[in-house]
Amino acid sequence: PLYDPDALRTLFFEIDSDDFEAEMLEFRNTDVEVPAKLIVDGKTYDNVGLRFRGASSLMMVPQGYKKSLNVSMDLADEKQRLYGYKTLNLLNSNDDPSFLHAVLYMHVARSYMPAPKANLAKVVINGESWGIYPNIQQFNAEFIQEHFGTTKGARWKVPGSPGGGGGLVLLENATVEDYKRNYEIKSKDRKEDWEALIELCRVINLTPIDELHTKLEPIMDLDNVLWFLALENVLINSDGYWIRDSDYSIYRDEKGKFH
Repeated sequence: PLYDPDALRTLFFEIDSDDFEAEMLEFRNTDVEVPAKLIVDGKTYDNVGLRFRGASSLMMVPQGYKKSLNVSMDLADEKQRLYGYKTLNLLNSNDDPSFLHAVLYMHVARSYMPAPKANLAKVVINGESWGIYPNIQQFNAEFIQEHFGTTKGARWKVPGSPGGGGGLVLLENATVEDYKRNYEIKSKDRKEDWEALIELCRVINLTPIDELHTKLEPIMDLDNVLWFLALENVLINSDGYWIRDSDYSIYRDEKGKFH
């Protein structure tokens, strides 16, 4: 399997450009991906999309040094997959010389709640080794299907930001458009899902503490949330919900309960 912890695959990328790094940096704030050929376990996958990903892990790394990568297997062929997966997240482990923090975090977290699969992979681009990367499963419809048995419901990614702002706070007199600044919807953009998210923020922030459990239980998986908060603290996630109010994911299932 792609995320087998005992497997260390080499991903060989071939890009038809001598200055692909400059191109990818130029495209970093767009949806443009650089086409590449990917060879894994002797099999060739044509026209996969490659782009740099991350915020501080990208901007703090000088040109010519290792950067995080996002790979779209379905850039040209919507059915193309790598061992069943259409998106790869390859992290450069900025500020983590062990290369293990993200992988171990997910390994521990998956014992207590839905969390991405993760292992290590080696990356080679145009014959040059870029070293070892944590290979982290994408939070997408495939992830939801694996854990909840459906692809229905609403998914948000709260982008990483030093300024935070995505910690389920209640924005005064806020509209849906105000919330879209801090919460990026990854599923179908439906007004009812945004209104439910705002209502969740209202309940969390305005309910007296002695009534909070009763009010939250019908709309939020509280056991899941408590495990999430415990893991954030015990494993010291300095770049997520608990510390920066950003860089985490939310799912509202088809029955209306948040995870």
